[in-house]
Amino acid sequence: MTPRLIVSVSGLGPGAPLTAAVALADALDARRVPATWLIGPQPHPEVAAWATARRRVGDAVLLHGTRTDLAAGRPYRRLPAHEAGLRLAAALRSRDALGLAVDGFAAPGWSTSDGTRTALAAAGVGLVLDDVGVHRLAAAGAVATSWRGPVTGPEAGAPRRGRPTRRRTEPGLVHLALRAGTPAATAGALVDDALAGGATPLGAGELVGRRSPRRTGAAGNPEDWSITA
Repeated sequence: MTPRLIVSVSGLGPGAPLTAAVALADALDARRVPATWLIGPQPHPEVAAWATARRRVGDAVLLHGTRTDLAAGRPYRRLPAHEAGLRLAAALRSRDALGLAVDGFAAPGWSTSDGTRTALAAAGVGLVLDDVGVHRLAAAGAVATSWRGPVTGPEAGAPRRGRPTRRRTEPGLVHLALRAGTPAATAGALVDDALAGGATPLGAGELVGRRSPRRTGAAGNPEDWSITA
């Protein structure tokens, strides 16, 4: 079975500088590897414009949590469906106000409850990225299909070039988790390792159908951002 590669990128919080993210995106584009951008519930309009532009060239955008104060309230792995639904509705409204569509959800900490998945499915968010893989959701939040594999990255002991890699024992998915400030050279080396190990990129079009925003109005023109198709 050929392993698939997904590269998630977090850390683009409100007002985050985009210079490093642009360099990281260019490094991935040069390797024809799409990124999955994890964007918080209240992004700066420039961050929303950046994510919209990246989505247009084939990247995915996932809602990274549903509230900015990640320390408040119960962790996502214990949320009941009703509370998760209320949080999710508010987060999606802020997204739509900026004209930013999302393709799925990733909880900070990578773990989600059954109630959270139920609320996601009810809201039409059909993709979840967690600590064991990436999953399409069916009705009532049940998992329909999955690509399974653990999260790895620069801070998680990701294999270095020229050394044996245990990722070959996880044939379903290689999930490389990066921060937006990860140096492009570091990210490129990690991606090259995964590709050399036989992984093939898993793009947004294969993951789930796209969700269109209900309204537009993000400040700035996404086409002004430096991106590489």
